[in-house]
Amino acid sequence: MNKHCRQQLEKYGMKVEDVTHVCIAPTLYPLLQYLLLMDDDIVFRHTFYFVNELIPENVRSHIPCHCFNYFGKEAKHKLYRRVAKLKLRFFKYVDFPFLKTAEIFAYDLPYGSLCIGNRKYNLLPDAPNCLTLNSQYDSAEYIRMQNHANSLMGKLQCILFGDLFVHYLGHNSQCKAVFMTEENTTPVIEGKDVHIRPLPSMWDNASEGKRGFVMGLFDITSDDITLLNSRPNLFFSQPFINDCGLTEAEYVGVLAEIFNNYPTGSVIIKTHPRDNFAYTKHFPDILVFSKPISSQLLVLMGVIPQRIITITSTAIEGFPENVECDYYGIHIHPKIEQYFGENYKPTRAVNKK
Repeated sequence: MNKHCRQQLEKYGMKVEDVTHVCIAPTLYPLLQYLLLMDDDIVFRHTFYFVNELIPENVRSHIPCHCFNYFGKEAKHKLYRRVAKLKLRFFKYVDFPFLKTAEIFAYDLPYGSLCIGNRKYNLLPDAPNCLTLNSQYDSAEYIRMQNHANSLMGKLQCILFGDLFVHYLGHNSQCKAVFMTEENTTPVIEGKDVHIRPLPSMWDNASEGKRGFVMGLFDITSDDITLLNSRPNLFFSQPFINDCGLTEAEYVGVLAEIFNNYPTGSVIIKTHPRDNFAYTKHFPDILVFSKPISSQLLVLMGVIPQRIITITSTAIEGFPENVECDYYGIHIHPKIEQYFGENYKPTRAVNKK
């Protein structure tokens, strides 16, 4: 058994046979969804969690019985990461024997696929309407996935790591069910069991103990809620420099074009967990909230601004329809349009800019 796995099981007083569920959550949203979806006994005493570097350290350190992605971006050498991936691919049942039998809930990107192997699993999407935006057959993400799967590198990865490594987001025969927080009609869900569990109803039905755990996990305080409600305009950022290849100057230009439409001192930025851009360096009058908290959870906590603003963030999907939404969209910069594709559109009512 993996040394870290053994230590975690011992720490929480669990045995291998106690692990009846596995949650593979590389980002905050599927983690939050799983915590609210399952009952307390399963969450705290019968689940082993797999997380990676996209879950910030201050959050993952409080997750019960978990394994951190040891071959992620924090690993210094590419060769080390590749060897570690192969080890997980072929020796996962030795390192994590409960993966043979446990019910698996996962956001199925490459790290998750290696843990899943050839098993059936339940898909937890990465964000509200994630499948609507990224799994349509004409979406940029689906086209990228297919192009990569058909490339020489994709075919090699398929041989080494399995078909699920290159056919993710439920586009495979192993995905047996999809758990979503909203209605969805994307083709990927055809033939699968579909479960709709809105976050507000799951939160309302959660025990006091679980609510307290979730708030502590994400370190949400009353001061945070007060701060986020202190200005009328809430802007949701995205890691465009990393994802779309914008230069710093290009991104500053895009932001200036947006922020010039609002009164000075009226905007607060809620940063994406992967976004570490120095906003106050370029826009000193803007407040920045950078705690790694799912935006959908903030809504449940009472963060309701007069207006939400974004370029393409799915964070807007969790807010009530009576909150004004300014949506600037992919056409604000050619690199953003190329990355997301011309069919990337919000599903809620917005003011298109």
